[in-house]
Amino acid sequence: MVVIESQYFPPLEYFSLIKDQQKIFIDIHEHFIKQTYRNRCYILTSNKVLPLSVPLNGVNKKNKTGEIKINYAENWMKDHWGAITSAYGKSPFFEFYEGYIYQAIHAKHERLIQLNNEILSFCLKVLQIDVKIAHTEKYVESTDKGFEDYRSVIHPKIGHIHRKIHDPKPYTQIFGSNFASNLSILDLIFCCGPESRNYI
Repeated sequence: MVVIESQYFPPLEYFSLIKDQQKIFIDIHEHFIKQTYRNRCYILTSNKVLPLSVPLNGVNKKNKTGEIKINYAENWMKDHWGAITSAYGKSPFFEFYEGYIYQAIHAKHERLIQLNNEILSFCLKVLQIDVKIAHTEKYVESTDKGFEDYRSVIHPKIGHIHRKIHDPKPYTQIFGSNFASNLSILDLIFCCGPESRNYI
């Protein structure tokens, strides 16, 4: 069984990894790692690929993922939603999913894991991926039998072509003449809607 970290609007590679699994474990006992997909995603705007990052409270190497709290000192939800609507407001399927995305972002979950769980549940329904999601009961060692360890394997600082988990299939994007691969799942579902499953 696959053990992997929780991610914020994960890239397509994440779903390529889990789409054929019967069950995956999300490690909520791992020590949180900064500058990863755990609290950030990448969308395509008119000017560039833009990172969106959820601010967190007092993260250090001792914090477990399941304990990480979201920082609401600044209205990051407004910034994220503004960027998403600017990037995808004219996409073919924006109106079909905007309500769900807006609700997830603005739900004011206390913990990051709660936000990411809601997002993952929604994405799996859109993609029609039938996989059971469970949380680890304790930290899973990389040597534990029965587990395939993919924690931190899908990383924004390492190109997906080096991992061979996801084979990009170009689809029509809103901006740019060159296809931008392995973006957030937001890019795919807003552009392709019910056909999104065919591209992961």
